[in-house]
Amino acid sequence: MATKVTEGEREAFESRIAGADKVEIKITVARSDEGRAVDALAIERRDSARRDIYFFDTPELDLFNAGVVLRARAIEDDKDDSVAKIRPVKPGKVDKKWHDTEGFKIEADVVGEKVVMSASLKVGQKKDAIEKVVRGKSDTSELFSKQQKALVGAFAEGVIERKDIAILGPIHTLRADIERPGMAYRITTEYWTLPDGRQLLEMSIKCPPEEAVVAREVFAAFLAGHGLDPNGTQSTKTRLALVSLVEQLGEES
Repeated sequence: MATKVTEGEREAFESRIAGADKVEIKITVARSDEGRAVDALAIERRDSARRDIYFFDTPELDLFNAGVVLRARAIEDDKDDSVAKIRPVKPGKVDKKWHDTEGFKIEADVVGEKVVMSASLKVGQKKDAIEKVVRGKSDTSELFSKQQKALVGAFAEGVIERKDIAILGPIHTLRADIERPGMAYRITTEYWTLPDGRQLLEMSIKCPPEEAVVAREVFAAFLAGHGLDPNGTQSTKTRLALVSLVEQLGEES
């Protein structure tokens, strides 16, 4: 059940999200709770937008282990995009020039008691750009702009240009934004289907930093009120997905 936090806990949490542009509070729902989550939110898969997500990393996940996530998304009925993300970061160590760059943000990802700060830059892609890379007609690096490469290079020089980067994916996903009576924040749900057939359900809300303490309590109370563990599964869906994708790559080689 959700519990009321103390003033000291509030202050500690606020200090850990300081410098974020946005806060995302999320859980990866435990398999045993998925049925209750679907019922609580009245999730209808037919109302969800389809996305195919590709990651770019070495078979040993050298980029991810170095704090770099390179991702591209083919999005149904919307503009495709690519994202370069660095995590964790200290907001004060990020050059202020990035804050004036379109598509850039510093976000605090809150999973249970864990808070991870990330810096990311998203760039739109033409509809056939990802497909060309997947088919080998374009180089992976072409999905990432000069600014994305510069952002990554400021923290991990040269990783985008590595020759051993593999295309991992796609991960087939369904995404929906849901509003529920009594819940002040829109809940985003994402179903990820992994290569081994496993499915991951993530639920999240986003809010400005100044609302994060209250939003976290509201979300936890909503989840607990529907019999769901507010802490969920502590592993993030990105880590679980990458491990599954690498395993698939090994099986195919």
